[in-house]
Amino acid sequence: MGKEASKTSGIKRILNNPVSGPYIALVVIFIISAIASPQIFPTYTNVANILRQASIVGVVSIGMTVVLLVGGIDLSVTSIMAICACVLADMMEARIADGKQGIMIGPILIVLLIGCLIGLVNGILIVTRNLEPFIITLGVNMVVKGITMIYTKGAPGGKVTEFWANFGSKSIGGVPYAVLLYAVMMAIFMVILHKTVYGRHIYAIGSNAEAARLTGIKVKINKVMAYVLCGFTAALAGVMLMARVRVGEPNGSTGYDMDALAAAVIGGTSMGGGIGSLAGTLAGVLIMAIMNNILNLVGADPNLQGVIKGGIILIAVLIQRKND
Repeated sequence: MGKEASKTSGIKRILNNPVSGPYIALVVIFIISAIASPQIFPTYTNVANILRQASIVGVVSIGMTVVLLVGGIDLSVTSIMAICACVLADMMEARIADGKQGIMIGPILIVLLIGCLIGLVNGILIVTRNLEPFIITLGVNMVVKGITMIYTKGAPGGKVTEFWANFGSKSIGGVPYAVLLYAVMMAIFMVILHKTVYGRHIYAIGSNAEAARLTGIKVKINKVMAYVLCGFTAALAGVMLMARVRVGEPNGSTGYDMDALAAAVIGGTSMGGGIGSLAGTLAGVLIMAIMNNILNLVGADPNLQGVIKGGIILIAVLIQRKND
């Protein structure tokens, strides 16, 4: 009886873990997808493609999770991705004309800085003026998108170097390069959130900003930094997207904001702040990627994907509210 009770208690602890639900859902969706498309879905080529696509959403969702943890939201990530991809592709085209084909560290740093600066603008406007994150980031998104369209005249342009063309399409040891970069970013940000003072402050601010302020935490600075980090991850995702499509595409990032938001919420991150983890967000990212993939494989109406994503977000938020 003792062993059985201990085993039952262990199972309950696992099921009560906040990330258990998303991973159980992930396993169920994977099995259903394999049954729905047994000839294509479980193949290495398709799974690698799912992971490659998931890695871009995953990088965006890292920053989105950080912002959600402080009780915010960032709807400007798609425009950050687009402008960074287009600017970088143009800079690379100029250097390719000079016979260069490498990693282009200088241009990469420039576009990452652009992402950070846009995130900084978001953070300053929201925090110093005490404005609604939804409205501010939506407005910034429209402004940056307009600038991108003026810059590109609405048409794809630029080129990518051989290094980035390989990054977007090739693998090492069977693992796509994009997936490895996502894994590295996950490791870095998990350390930041769970092993540093800043990470503890993020959770404290999201749980109760006023209480955090009274304990001496610099709430405003930490919140602004959350938006800067989100801008950084969005810019990096833009670089990855550029490498995948091999061009600067001003409209190529459409929908990544909702995918990242859905992934974080599905993974258990509360839109009210203070609750969530990147481990849960990872499950959400994979769920969204598998869902998109299987709907394409079975020939479902593309518009159905939007309906399902919106429904999933609504259900996840309702579940969170019920638990609260």
